[in-house]
Amino acid sequence: MDYEPTEALPRFFAAAAAGIEEQLSLPEHGIVIATRVVLRRARADAFGSHERAFKIAGYLAARKALERAR
Repeated sequence: MDYEPTEALPRFFAAAAAGIEEQLSLPEHGIVIATRVVLRRARADAFGSHERAFKIAGYLAARKALERAR
């Protein structure tokens, strides 16, 4: 059964943002890459949703945005 755990969504969105920031940051060079990443949809369910999954999704979204920028 799917559900939208509204109380958890802010944590999940923050985790996605952290994944995006990690992908776009190169601290060893003092560089932060500027690009636009838009979260258009998010879905959470009772069994598969956790912060790590959203962080990975953010990381992958940032990679895709970088590929399109080339």
